[in-house]
Amino acid sequence: MENKPAVPVQPDSKHTAAFEVAVIFLLCLLYGFWPVPDVNEPYYVGKAIHFWNPGYFAGDPFLTSSDSHYLFYAVFGFFSLFLKPTALVWFGRVMIWLLTAFGWQRLSSALIPKKGVSILTAAAFFFYIENFHLAGEWVIGGVEGKGFAFPLLFWGLALLVQRRYTGAFVLMGTASAFHVLVGGWGVLAALGALLFSHRHVPVPSGKPNAVQLPAHRRVMLGLLAGGAIALIGLLPALALDRGVSPDVRHQAHQIYVFERISHHLVPSTLPWTFRVRFLLLSLLWVFFCRFTPGERIGVHGFSAQGWRFWNRFVGVSLFIAAIGLFWDYGLTFLEKMKWIPQTSLAADMLRFYWFRLSDWTVPAGVALGSCALLVSRDWTVSLQTLSGRRFGFGIFLLSAGAGLFVFAKKIFLSHALTLAEAATVSPLFPVPPRPVDAIAFLAAIFLFGVLFTSLRPKGSLCASLRTAALFSVAVILALIAPVWGAAQMTAMKTGVLVPRSNPPKESISNGWLDVCRWAREKTPGDAVFLVPRGYESWKWNAQRAEIANWKEIPQDASSMVRWFVTMEDLYTTGLKKGKDRWNDPLIAVVLAKGEKRIARQAEKYGIDYIVAEQPPYNIASQPKVKERFDALMQEHKVYQNSHFIVFQFRRDEIENADP
Repeated sequence: MENKPAVPVQPDSKHTAAFEVAVIFLLCLLYGFWPVPDVNEPYYVGKAIHFWNPGYFAGDPFLTSSDSHYLFYAVFGFFSLFLKPTALVWFGRVMIWLLTAFGWQRLSSALIPKKGVSILTAAAFFFYIENFHLAGEWVIGGVEGKGFAFPLLFWGLALLVQRRYTGAFVLMGTASAFHVLVGGWGVLAALGALLFSHRHVPVPSGKPNAVQLPAHRRVMLGLLAGGAIALIGLLPALALDRGVSPDVRHQAHQIYVFERISHHLVPSTLPWTFRVRFLLLSLLWVFFCRFTPGERIGVHGFSAQGWRFWNRFVGVSLFIAAIGLFWDYGLTFLEKMKWIPQTSLAADMLRFYWFRLSDWTVPAGVALGSCALLVSRDWTVSLQTLSGRRFGFGIFLLSAGAGLFVFAKKIFLSHALTLAEAATVSPLFPVPPRPVDAIAFLAAIFLFGVLFTSLRPKGSLCASLRTAALFSVAVILALIAPVWGAAQMTAMKTGVLVPRSNPPKESISNGWLDVCRWAREKTPGDAVFLVPRGYESWKWNAQRAEIANWKEIPQDASSMVRWFVTMEDLYTTGLKKGKDRWNDPLIAVVLAKGEKRIARQAEKYGIDYIVAEQPPYNIASQPKVKERFDALMQEHKVYQNSHFIVFQFRRDEIENADP
């Protein structure tokens, strides 16, 4: 192991750093400026409010379940004592975006010490994680625990790049306290990267006679301090399965992994386009690793050791993801071949979010690598590592890729919008999440065009073509695509915006807000509602409790099993199996069960009102269904608008009961 001093890096001036942070904050604003509440905000912010105010929907089964993100609820929820929910969300968003801008600016500047480049890397990073993630990870979104964990993790990684180990692991331990998986996976990957790095490297302190501890001692000191802080997030997470039988625990893991969160945990259930685009982006990151700044690009100020650590950090994250792929595909294959018995081992292992780390490190690696290559001045040294022929054909592929980008983007985006327009009843309509992403094909063509090489060409013309091809890749990946994405995000937000937790179509959203307003103004404060399964903003807009919600899954094992039994009982008819059983709108489930069965369930679960969608127009062609619907309308309807109907069941009986 070597013991070389670090390459001196010129620190940014305070004014330059502040300007970069301000611009990155505006980029965060561009990607995160959605109406309140966003998708996860009723879940996490509601929990934070309830943490400090137990009377906030005191009877709601989710809010009264165990808390898994204790530090987030304790710190952020404290401000709910002074701010109303909407103001609380905006306060949280601004704080998260400012911290994210600061953390990313520190990380980018540690790797690329050039003024203004952190703005470019941020634009690229936000774009690639938005469009190339594998398992749904995001950095810019609603208010929740990981929104505070990511900036601390970025800052900690920046310190690790500069080999300031103690402070780095304290920051990463704090990130783990806010979100144990975001910070925990980051710590493990950082330790894995350090195993291949120098053990005894002095930290530049500016004092010639300063005495530095050996690197391994500073790492241990940071781990001890950071680990103590991380216990704030780790201990509540470990307590979630405490006191339950192994059968209940395994059943909860199966529910969590394969029924509820499979879109984050089980790659085999994801669209093939997600897997292909992430694979292509990973190959692009491997390509940029060939041009590590400071090692093969002779630019003063770039730290070779810092880039070596960063590349290994991203590589370890992909290794962790590969282990997750084994738990998914490997165990499934072994079970199908009957080489091992059917067990819950896959669920027990996949619940740890093996792809959460690589989902953001690979886009960050491509963003930082392409921008570093773009701002590097010594192209000659870089190009000596390339060998190739037929660069004219490679440049032709680049041009064809740009055309394919425009064509495919238009075709598939319009197709998705057409399907969204058809989703007039249920927000669970399977609108494809930008399938066959055109940018993935573009990245593949870039990779193929540049790496279509085998011989080292001679002559100035070939060298110029090679330089042009490499420069095109760097420019498009680092600049053009993110600008295109920012323009698209701006175009999406110039029209009428509805919260992403509301039904997707504006007219349905208006009807939803109208029925929420009616419930808030016309029903008792302790009323309990059953609402359509995928409508996430009921409590936020109506200020009334609900008996169950698909988004709000409890985290402790026993509550999770009870939640799933309730969801099965209330939202399925029992006539369908598999994933299709969840796709019926609530009005179809109500009509299939009939008035008597619905009344018994209302009594069993304490449901006072049911909010259901308007039935489809063809209900008149089904006499028995029409008869059931007319009976419900006559006996139980208390409110109706163009999209929703409210049926009342238990409230009259409660109010008329003898004291």
